[in-house]
Amino acid sequence: MTKVFSGIRPSGRLHLGNYLGAIRNWIELQNSAEQCVFAVVDLHGITTPYDPKMLPAQINDSVLDFLAAGVDPEKALLIRQSKVPQHAELMWLLSTITPTGWLERLPNWREKIDQVDAMGDRGASYRNNLSMLAYPVLMAADILLYGSDLVPVGEDQLPHIEITNEIGSKFNHLFGEVFPRVKPFVADGARIMSLSDPTKKMSKTGDDGISLGDTPDEVRAKIKRAATDSGNEIRYDEKEKAGISNLLTIYSALSNKKISEIESEYTGKSYSEFKSDLAEVIVQFLAPLQERRAKLASDSALVSSILAKSEEKARLLAKDVLSVVKEKMGVDNGRNSI
Repeated sequence: MTKVFSGIRPSGRLHLGNYLGAIRNWIELQNSAEQCVFAVVDLHGITTPYDPKMLPAQINDSVLDFLAAGVDPEKALLIRQSKVPQHAELMWLLSTITPTGWLERLPNWREKIDQVDAMGDRGASYRNNLSMLAYPVLMAADILLYGSDLVPVGEDQLPHIEITNEIGSKFNHLFGEVFPRVKPFVADGARIMSLSDPTKKMSKTGDDGISLGDTPDEVRAKIKRAATDSGNEIRYDEKEKAGISNLLTIYSALSNKKISEIESEYTGKSYSEFKSDLAEVIVQFLAPLQERRAKLASDSALVSSILAKSEEKARLLAKDVLSVVKEKMGVDNGRNSI
């Protein structure tokens, strides 16, 4: 039976790209998998510059967004990564067998370096931190800690699944079989790009993305300003018409219409009319989600209870796997030697 792990950093309110690229897959998988663990990966969130005063609220926002979007605590565990200390402990154990060369070759590491360099002096201070390089080892620990064998990811995260399998295979070779081979779950889903620069992924900041918490007026304003091109044909073409193609992808994903149907529907119509209709599709999609979130936000006791139960179950699952790992490594043989 399938065991699933996935997590998202609490770096801001979730956006449509997070939902369509990740969380929608979570909802599908929780209905079929034997075990699902979904995490707010706050330990990953502190590897780049952040505001300690804002972090608790950002974690809480992510939890509420996950639940409002459809994560069902009866079918899946919803956890805050830092509340399950075995994540960090397994990361350290795995780091003892992970060559730095494996980490340095990852394109995501170089991208993170570029990101923090662009943040000025504070960002530059993170550039040479160990956590920047060791980030993939923690990600491997997140996955392997629960015996997970399936991880929903975007194509840009496939190198992290590969290195997770390399670390797991090396452990199995050195100490004995423990970790299953992990498969990526790359669904035929939407890859949502930035509204202002459709060559980049949608961001959680500024006008780049549609937040799950955006008001109708904010949605309309952002879509109105979204980048298109100098033409007037509403046609999907990633190379020549990246902006309008991105908007067509969003429209298709939220309306459950094929892109070809939408193209036919808007033949001869203007970008302005298409954008206006798309904004209303988004507003209607977000309305029930925002209503569920508002109810959850008003019942902090319920949310706290969900997290407490999930995290307790997660610690028990993690303890079982970690005990086997430590015993095989000779760190804990089950006897008191002193």
